Amino acid sequence: MNAIRALKILSVPTVFAIYVGCSPVTFSKDDQINRCQNFGQNCVALNGKDHFDYSLSAAGGKVDILIVDDNSASMSFEQARLASRLSNFIENLENQKADYRIAVTTTDISSPNNGPRAVNQNGALQDGKLIKFPNGESFLTNSSGTLTQKDEWFKKTISRDETISCESFIRNNYGKSGFSTSYDANCPSGDERGVYAANLVIKNNPSGFIRQGAHLAVIFLADEDEAVTYNSSGVPVYHLEDLDQPDVLINNVTQIFGPAKLLSAHSLITATESCFAEQNNQMAAYGVRGSYGWNYARLSQKTQGYIGDICAGDYTSQLGQISTNILNKINSVPLACENPSDLVVSISAANITYTVSGRELKFSAQLPPGSTVSLKYSCETL
Repeated sequence: MNAIRALKILSVPTVFAIYVGCSPVTFSKDDQINRCQNFGQNCVALNGKDHFDYSLSAAGGKVDILIVDDNSASMSFEQARLASRLSNFIENLENQKADYRIAVTTTDISSPNNGPRAVNQNGALQDGKLIKFPNGESFLTNSSGTLTQKDEWFKKTISRDETISCESFIRNNYGKSGFSTSYDANCPSGDERGVYAANLVIKNNPSGFIRQGAHLAVIFLADEDEAVTYNSSGVPVYHLEDLDQPDVLINNVTQIFGPAKLLSAHSLITATESCFAEQNNQMAAYGVRGSYGWNYARLSQKTQGYIGDICAGDYTSQLGQISTNILNKINSVPLACENPSDLVVSISAANITYTVSGRELKFSAQLPPGSTVSLKYSCETL
């Protein structure tokens, strides 16, 4: 959470509009723009429609789950609450035979306001690096250990030592001489950049965490919005860069892993007035604020993810809804357009049916690994 940060000036890119007087010019259509819905599958464009005919191999229930953990001051309580409920979340995935990977990074990234500091050597991971679990792995899988072991490893990883030590430092030193000078040496960045950190994981794919054929789910835990600071009147001021933007993250997934890659983002954030008041009062006496998580919510909405309440007394229900959403995603394949016409589907696995929901073809059960889905349909040409 934001604490004692210097006032930043919101930088807005200048947009130049140039008008040139000249003779009328007729431009021809670039056939490569929006060709085949930008979907990455071959098609035949005929009479105003794109006609698709292709096959996909089932991923076998693969899902890569990235937890982006806000490690700033005031987050220790929420971290502990999430850590205590992850066992049920993992158990739901295992009961459905999901082939999962789960990794953790933090909202703490390098920036002009977050340079190298001593506390970053004690667990405040930066720049989208994955935090290693106590067993030495960068991400946990079905075979990493027993459920009890994974539960214990998650608790130790989600609950951040640097968050606890920062809170202790603030409570014991706020208002004293030298507080501002010592803050950086004792606290991770108060400039939370969860979307930025997730973008770095996607771009760099540390330890080969993200698999080509797996659904990618990102879970944000944050009590303050992306890249927000406050002016002298306490009004939030945003200083979003490209990698802070939800659309940039979505586009990076598509560009790096292909248009057929499914992404869902889920947010446990400050989303209500009562939660805002609760978060804002946690450490108000020490100059620490909270804010609504609008940027995270936008990303969740754009990817049909779940938006939850960080102030909820128990995260069991919310994590259950996130796991249900994820399990539904790995039992589906994307389509090039919403509700395509002339749809013909052939599934090699027996006794599995399907339904169409928007741009997704959803299956009645998880497809066995190696299953093939053949699709024929048409979309209105863009």
